Amino acid sequence: MKKICLSLLLLLGIAPLFAQNQGVIHHERGDDLQQYLLDSVKFVVPEFQSGIITFQDGSYSRGPVNISTIEQRVYFIATNGEKQVLTNEDQVSRVSIKGRTFIKSKYGYVELLATEGDIALGAVRRVSFFETEKKGAYGMVSQTTSVTTIGSLQQNGTMYTLGIDQNTPFKYSVNPYLYKNSRIYLPNKKNFLKCFPDKKAEIEQYLKDNNVDFEKLEDVEALFNALK
Repeated sequence: MKKICLSLLLLLGIAPLFAQNQGVIHHERGDDLQQYLLDSVKFVVPEFQSGIITFQDGSYSRGPVNISTIEQRVYFIATNGEKQVLTNEDQVSRVSIKGRTFIKSKYGYVELLATEGDIALGAVRRVSFFETEKKGAYGMVSQTTSVTTIGSLQQNGTMYTLGIDQNTPFKYSVNPYLYKNSRIYLPNKKNFLKCFPDKKAEIEQYLKDNNVDFEKLEDVEALFNALK
């Protein structure tokens, strides 16, 4: 019964919420929350694909790989078919997966999305969990209006009550960054001027004409493209 409920929760609970970039996972105490998330949410690519891990000493390794959006760590498929985390994570420089490049940084794995000369626009995909909501008296919990919850599911005329006693909110975010000369920069006016020193006038004018939210990829991308 539990497997049926979990499958339905993945299909009906997480997928719609993912489109909104936030949601609530209903789970039993002590559960591994990753089991409730689709692979397309908890990894940067939906399926493990052939890739190259390049290490700081210039050596590299090939094989089916992926990057966790939760842990910001590299996973690979072992010879026995199991997903395993890379043990020498601290030695990784970058990861390439089917033509997509991810630079390791203190902010996480930054995917390079667009380039202009020696400058690149990048982004980190991340899943963050927030404080768990515990059930109080009469099994009730306080809910916020920004998330959607599911307490029971109906299948073939039968109502199933999920074995749930905790709710954990999560958020999927795509955070923008700038990359130049092997360094990662937070996107803000100061760092745009540092990365584009010869385009000070254009940056000043764009920021005057547009209300740029430097935490939103689409806003940062629009400014980046305007400087091309």
